[in-house]
Amino acid sequence: MDSPTTERLRLRLTLGRVYLAAGAGCLLVAFFLVLWRGPMPFEGLVRRAAQMKWSQNDRAAQMGWAEGVRLASQPALLRKFYRQTLAVGFGLAGLTTLLALAWSRLNGLAQARVWRATCALACTCALCLYVFKVTYDAPWAPVDVLMSNPGTLPIFGHRLLFVWLAKAFQAAIPELSAARGYYVSQVVAALLAIYAIGRWSAVHVGEALSPLGQVLAVILISTCLDYRNFYDIGIVFFFSCGLLALYRRKYLWFVVVVTVGTLNHENALLLVPIAAFLLYDAEPRRVWLAVVAASLAGHLLARAAMQWLIPLPGHVDWRIWSNMTKPFLDHREMALSLLALGGWYVLGLMSLPACDKRLRRLLLLFPMLFGVTFLFGQFHEPRQFNAFIPVLIAVLLRGAQWNVAQGSA
Repeated sequence: MDSPTTERLRLRLTLGRVYLAAGAGCLLVAFFLVLWRGPMPFEGLVRRAAQMKWSQNDRAAQMGWAEGVRLASQPALLRKFYRQTLAVGFGLAGLTTLLALAWSRLNGLAQARVWRATCALACTCALCLYVFKVTYDAPWAPVDVLMSNPGTLPIFGHRLLFVWLAKAFQAAIPELSAARGYYVSQVVAALLAIYAIGRWSAVHVGEALSPLGQVLAVILISTCLDYRNFYDIGIVFFFSCGLLALYRRKYLWFVVVVTVGTLNHENALLLVPIAAFLLYDAEPRRVWLAVVAASLAGHLLARAAMQWLIPLPGHVDWRIWSNMTKPFLDHREMALSLLALGGWYVLGLMSLPACDKRLRRLLLLFPMLFGVTFLFGQFHEPRQFNAFIPVLIAVLLRGAQWNVAQGSA
């Protein structure tokens, strides 16, 4: 008589064969439907259903898709879309069945990795959809001018890292428009930022909870989206990588991050004092001074190279007076800015008791960003604080972990 374990194993193998046969069968049917051009089963029922809609011509037009009436009136087109619908349905059913079978065959570690990768892709897709739907082309920094003649746009004309990426895509696909080149570059930026946030989150709350940081990144970045620019999402990526390099003592990588990040946005310079504040009592003087000096040199070299490549007459817009007046005059814009991030910062303050000394030191970044915004930015734009998003996520994750521990105690 077989043991219960043997019986379960046998049942699992039998179910596996059933799933494999069902999935493969559905894919074969889908492939057959793609090739088939003859009559389809139940085609008459589909035609009658389409004619029911066709008979409501005025209503169809009122609902905004009169095109459906034309398609329903042509038997050849009706058969085509019916066949394609069935092919997609069987294909999805087969693919889902085979993926479920493959998932069941993975061990726990592999399942966890696949789950985290899928979460990263889902978060990237969500963030990209926000970029596609929310952002607009600003007259002061039009995407097509940035890609064709950045030297005519002071300040913006030196933030070209992802502009170059968009131009590379255009070179590979000449028919790609400037707007689509921008979107493709931001898909890459979003994927990099979400991945980096995942690695940064894992440092603070472990691999299992790191996807929560990626979800937070989607929320925080998307609420700060405004006009189309090539650098905002990239800022989150480079600051996440810079902080991660400091935590992992990858100081050569830190210098590279600051240097390359400067080509995306000049505020990468703020990582240099963060490195000094984080390392001055954690490393020997010769080490932390070398890190600070090398990263500062990398930033200055990158800035000098950009000025030599694309000479610009001005590098900053002074906004001191406008920041002393506009917040008191434009109440609506300021209210929207506060609503975008205010609640998250309040949660961050509540979470500070759960943060360690190193993480608290990173809070220095906020007053530095505040000062830079006062001098050169605009307070009604929450995107001015995008560089702080990795720090805020780490603080919120620590706070959430502490809150769960308190609740279960």
